Amino acid sequence: MHPQQRRTSGGEGEGGGFRPDIEGLRAVAVLLVLFYHARFRAPGGYVGVDVFFVLSGFLITGLLLRELGSTGRISMSAFYARRARRLLPAAALALLVTAVASAILLPPLRVQDVAKDIGAAGLYVSNMWFAFQATNYLASDLPPSPVLHFWSLGVEEQFYLFWPALLALVAGGAFAAGRIADGIRRVGVTLAVTFVVSLVLAVWLTGVQQPWAFFSLPTRAWELALGGLLALPAARRVPARLAPALGWLGLALVVASGLLLNNATPFPGLAALVPTVGSALVIASGLPRPQAPAADGGPQALVGRSILPSPVIVLGLAPVRYLGRISYSLYLWHWPILVLPAAVLGELPGPARLGLVVASILVAGASQRWVEEPIRHGRFVGLRPARVLKIAGGATLTVAALAVAVGAVATLQLRSVGPVVGGQIEDAPIAVITPTAAPAPTGSAGSTASAEPGATPDPGTPTTAAPAPALPPLAESAVPADLVPALAVARNDNPSIYADGCHVDQATVQPKLCVFGDPKGATTVLLFGDSHAAQWFPALERIADERGLRLVSMTKSGCTSVDVPVWNVIMNRSYDECTQWRGNVQAWIDEARPDVVVMSNSRAYQLVVDGAPSPLAQHEDLWAAGERRTLDGMAGHVGRVILLGDTPRMASDPPTCLSSSLDDVARCATPFARAVGAARLSADRAIAAETGAAFVDPTYWLCSTEPCSPIAGRLLIYRDEHHMTATFSRALAKPLAAATGLDRISAAAP
Repeated sequence: MHPQQRRTSGGEGEGGGFRPDIEGLRAVAVLLVLFYHARFRAPGGYVGVDVFFVLSGFLITGLLLRELGSTGRISMSAFYARRARRLLPAAALALLVTAVASAILLPPLRVQDVAKDIGAAGLYVSNMWFAFQATNYLASDLPPSPVLHFWSLGVEEQFYLFWPALLALVAGGAFAAGRIADGIRRVGVTLAVTFVVSLVLAVWLTGVQQPWAFFSLPTRAWELALGGLLALPAARRVPARLAPALGWLGLALVVASGLLLNNATPFPGLAALVPTVGSALVIASGLPRPQAPAADGGPQALVGRSILPSPVIVLGLAPVRYLGRISYSLYLWHWPILVLPAAVLGELPGPARLGLVVASILVAGASQRWVEEPIRHGRFVGLRPARVLKIAGGATLTVAALAVAVGAVATLQLRSVGPVVGGQIEDAPIAVITPTAAPAPTGSAGSTASAEPGATPDPGTPTTAAPAPALPPLAESAVPADLVPALAVARNDNPSIYADGCHVDQATVQPKLCVFGDPKGATTVLLFGDSHAAQWFPALERIADERGLRLVSMTKSGCTSVDVPVWNVIMNRSYDECTQWRGNVQAWIDEARPDVVVMSNSRAYQLVVDGAPSPLAQHEDLWAAGERRTLDGMAGHVGRVILLGDTPRMASDPPTCLSSSLDDVARCATPFARAVGAARLSADRAIAAETGAAFVDPTYWLCSTEPCSPIAGRLLIYRDEHHMTATFSRALAKPLAAATGLDRISAAAP
């Protein structure tokens, strides 16, 4: 390989020449991402992706401007062929290897999800796919995908798709007519408008739908446009004596943002300006400066020399440049290398993560040398655009086909029998027991399980395990062949109020009046709460149908019916929409005066004090006060209030775990003391007694053995770690009706 070919792989400059500072800046970006993902003291290392966006905008816009200036047009086929040779080979190989490794290492049910992720990544739409998953409440709890990092490649590929066409549209005519200055002006205006509009959209959407702000091209385009502005001749006017200082300042901003920002920072809002402006300053500091003629007719610099050395003194070091050279392959390979072993072995210690980082660098070096560079320079596929594009299309189809095949094989591994719901299981016997010893929490009601920074607290689980009641031991057994719902469809076994929109999403503030059972029934029952209330809807609907009750469902994703402000981990801010929605539901209750209100809520909330997440030590006191306010506020407006305690939470996702443990259900069981929020249940019981509400503890309907089984008879209890399947909920109608007294309500009168 020619030395110049190797050394220019990551540092092409605005004029087409090699810039070691750009290659070094790539190294800084990828190291920030790598340290962030490996959890090595870079809590804001995700900004490395923003650095890459600015670099891409600069390099691609410069390339297109040079082509417009020299030919008056942009060859779309040649441009896309160059991008395909540069990006597709290493990406396709990483996806293929990840697909095979996932099929070998992950549970079959998880492989089905990963196969879809790989298909989206292969088609460069994974950013939209992952944004949907992050905002889809039912999918947001899934473990990280081994190809999650491909979202940024989706943004860049979509940029490559639209940007050449946009520049040709707005400025191609001017360049073709020889009006170079006019063409450059038009490009500059386009870049400036894109920058402003996209930045405003990003700031707004970060506070409304943060995942879409993070993953989508429209909210990231301003970063690419910022880089594009640096490719314009006007960017070269930075005085040479100031350039090194600006470069050092820019490098400091990039590194500081990686060290000081964290997952609690609203991003990519205004905070994203820090690393992107820093990157822009580094790029601008190394731009060639225009020269004016001297008195003797020779060239002369417009400005004097700087007393500071250029940042290239650091960015141009050989080891730094090497990491920049392999940065693309390192970005592709590091994430699956970190994620897949952790998925198999669990949380990995620091030395193991460090070893995986080293392995990533070695694999990336091999990928860059033997895959990226030979294909990029046409050694294997040639340079003719038509041939390159055909091969690229074939590679894309190969990745998509493998993703489909891997998903299909995983499906065949599952015992996919039995309907999602069915009348034949509605009256299945449920083990309802009276334990000989009640669960007694140890420690204070406010004690919590340890959690990583930013994790949702689980106040119902004491740090010191509560003694389990005298429950029968879980017998050894295999997953029933007639399991209902089948593992392959368990995640979709949701209450019908999700599909019909009656369980409202996070952005909605007005409750939707949804009536079930007998709309003209004399007794109105309101179901009020979050998804842990919504999971009881199938049981209540069955009761309403059988008893002729009028059932109204008002539930909202991630929004408790308890009068406390909560933190939204998806929006990364106070969940104001929840507060508004809850107030509107309470106003409806005051006016409609339902006969019965059934309340239930998850115990895992981060509460808010003065607009910020509250200290965990205050959690229980804040929750108890809010619960009293809610229950007291219903007095005189509701015939009867029933507080339904929270259900046990499993240690791992039962459908996924069972899919890889078909012969041993116990492997997917959870000890009673860990599954049951004994402290919260005791507090709820006491508060209900104080306020005159009825309290129902559903613990033993879901956990009648030690440890708690994810299966009861042939019924799958859970569709994820903490939500019941709709099938199992419906099967609990009779014990729920008996415990709540709804079986004693006449259909004719309350």
